[in-house]
Amino acid sequence: MPPEKPLTGEPALINALSRIFGPPPAAVAVGIGDDCAALAVAGPDYLLWTVDTLLEGVHFDLAYFSLSQLGYKALAVNLSDIAAMGGEPLYALLSLGWPQGRDPAGALALGEGLARTAGEFGVAVIGGDTVASPKGVMVTISLLGRVPKGEMLQRRGAKVGDRIYVTGPLGEAAAGLEMLKRGAALEPGLQESLAQAHLAPQPQLRAGRILAGERLASALIDLSDGVATDLGHVCRASGVGGRIPAETAPVSLRVLAAAPLMSLDPLDLALKGGEDYQLLFTSPPEKAAALFQAFEQAGLPRPLPLGEIIPGAGVWLATPEGEKEISGEGFDHFRLDL
Repeated sequence: MPPEKPLTGEPALINALSRIFGPPPAAVAVGIGDDCAALAVAGPDYLLWTVDTLLEGVHFDLAYFSLSQLGYKALAVNLSDIAAMGGEPLYALLSLGWPQGRDPAGALALGEGLARTAGEFGVAVIGGDTVASPKGVMVTISLLGRVPKGEMLQRRGAKVGDRIYVTGPLGEAAAGLEMLKRGAALEPGLQESLAQAHLAPQPQLRAGRILAGERLASALIDLSDGVATDLGHVCRASGVGGRIPAETAPVSLRVLAAAPLMSLDPLDLALKGGEDYQLLFTSPPEKAAALFQAFEQAGLPRPLPLGEIIPGAGVWLATPEGEKEISGEGFDHFRLDL
């Protein structure tokens, strides 16, 4: 198996910036390169710290995205980062860029959506900043959380022979985005489900805590940029490769129904589309029974098998025609070679 493709795009930019910033202080247990930073504070927990930005014209289009939905999603994607470390959320700050001349009532609607997510997941919004934006709406959320020091999960830790799982079927958010962008008319129930998958993702905090608290995962990440990219992060951090059998990939039944109606490949939506905000994790095969039992006892759906960790590097899609590398073929803001 050839070596993994060299880093390009966003991962290369992040690596270059990390070299400029230098190594973190000793009190930083996890720095650049994971879903959250983790700070070693006094007491039994690490303090988790994450930040995400949503930018009009890049992450959302108000032609099909209400401002209340935007507020909801802005916090939800940060909550998913906390889930990806096995943690619990605590406090959030909001930085809001609002266009001059646009009705400020929209900013209040955004705040109401944000407050709804905060209330649903037990987060307090305690401050932030507001600025005039020259072009479009910009929402940045910084979120603090905590995780017991002996339980925190990271992207690194996957071992050869581990099974790869996801906490739910794949591709619905990507299919929903394509449907909304195209104005495609689907059967009403299908249309509503796919739209909600994109507009109101559900962070898998309970699943993350089970995986961390019961030591059921060896590595963990959330699916924001698509399996091809996010599993690549796990493989790179762990020094391993990953193989996904195409014929058994857990593509959502809704995606299988909708994709042909939009002339799209359901497997591409599932593995490269992004924004599912499910959790992807690796786990030793001998923990499978305990894993399924823990999820069932919590009233959560069973994790779905995705593939296996293998020697080597990169993410490999196994098809009847052979294997091909798909590392980094998910969403990427940049295409740079640094």
